[in-house]
Amino acid sequence: MSDAPLCLPPRPLTGTALRMLPDGACDTHMHVFGPPERYPLVGGRNYTPQPVTFDAYRPVMAALGIDRAVLVQPSVYGTDNSALLDTLRGDPERLRGVVVVAPELSDAELAALHGLGVRGIRINRRNPGGLSLEDLARLAVRIGAFGWHIQLQAVIGPGFSLAPIVRACPVPVVLDHMGFLAPGLPLAGGPFGEVLDLLGEGNLWVKLSAPYRLCRRGPDGYGALVPYVAALVACRADRLLWASDWPHTELFEGMPEDLDPALLLGLDRADPDTRRRIFIDNPAALYGFD
Repeated sequence: MSDAPLCLPPRPLTGTALRMLPDGACDTHMHVFGPPERYPLVGGRNYTPQPVTFDAYRPVMAALGIDRAVLVQPSVYGTDNSALLDTLRGDPERLRGVVVVAPELSDAELAALHGLGVRGIRINRRNPGGLSLEDLARLAVRIGAFGWHIQLQAVIGPGFSLAPIVRACPVPVVLDHMGFLAPGLPLAGGPFGEVLDLLGEGNLWVKLSAPYRLCRRGPDGYGALVPYVAALVACRADRLLWASDWPHTELFEGMPEDLDPALLLGLDRADPDTRRRIFIDNPAALYGFD
């Protein structure tokens, strides 16, 4: 039995379906959680998820206009990717996956995962039990043959530098949730400046997602993040991805509205070429959608 607190469930959809996204749009970061008796949770986790399956996510896809999605292995399942893989099997044309695996996994096992739609490995340095940076180095040299990438969840800021990781990595590195940047970081220089430098070099990708993890929603939405998003878009729009982060795990007191346009961080008002890149072309290239 774990003492990890139970997350809030996602809010029921309210209002009119908006289909705010262009046709072919991809949500590059969401999770599924099955019944715990079938998909056991690991001990030592820092949250307990609600059992929400892909069927609960389908109305969100329909309402926003999401046509493709990427399932990301959550920390609470460790290296048991069963819930994710079972979901991939149900809709192989529209779904891809990012998994957590033991570094000792064989090439044959990696190939089998590729056949199911897996396109990356997640290194989570924020939640308990994630793979280490040493694991990242070991796995990165093996997954290049499959065209995969490393998805890194880490908090940018003093005492942590992305540059050695990204520049040494032989495959693309995708940074979760804008690196959990703290609003107030200088736009030039410092940790965010390093992100821009790495983005410009081409091996770093950034997910524009989960703004509620970075700041509170105000009357202007997540306005504190808009300058950072604008700087990222101006730097390399071809290295940016958007994601819903559904079902918004690790929230215990408030839950975002899935149809809130503020969650798009202003991308719904971007020019058509930028929207196409971030919502359609970039994820199609990175995750291998036809």
